[in-house]
Amino acid sequence: MLLLCVGCTVGQVPTDPVRPTPNVVAAVKMRFAEMQALSFETDVEYCGYLLRMPDESLGFSQMVRGGHDGCTPELPNPGSTLLASMHTHGSYDPEVPAEFPTVIDIDSDKRERVNGFVATPGGRLWFIDSRALRITQLCGVNCLPQDPFFQPGDDGVIAQSYTRAELIKLERGL
Repeated sequence: MLLLCVGCTVGQVPTDPVRPTPNVVAAVKMRFAEMQALSFETDVEYCGYLLRMPDESLGFSQMVRGGHDGCTPELPNPGSTLLASMHTHGSYDPEVPAEFPTVIDIDSDKRERVNGFVATPGGRLWFIDSRALRITQLCGVNCLPQDPFFQPGDDGVIAQSYTRAELIKLERGL
């Protein structure tokens, strides 16, 4: 999906793999704490953007309710710079692998030219590097609020990072 916003600036994709700073991770974790609770209660994804505000501070777009398997964030107010997408993976469902970002998540961020953050039902926080096409687990199970029905191990062994190619194989069950 291509998003356009008059007055908004899309974040520049870095030329080297990046890792978010501790203050960015702390802000994202605080915002996801609220979003996780809503996801578990409503059984849907919530999404939005991490922003650089006109005064150079960090901020967030309005977090919006998505569906069971997707979410389209609203564009922020003009003058803000999109730094990263953010979305939850909804509530725990033993039939749906949700403990890691998907190829669709990586591809969406690449198209939008932003990096991304994903929160899982198990409470993991992932970072999507849209330039390197790699996801990295910033913190593991129960780092963020966890769905009370979550069952560890249902998605198998979860690595600390995956390339897009590795995710394709994982999603195909290879």
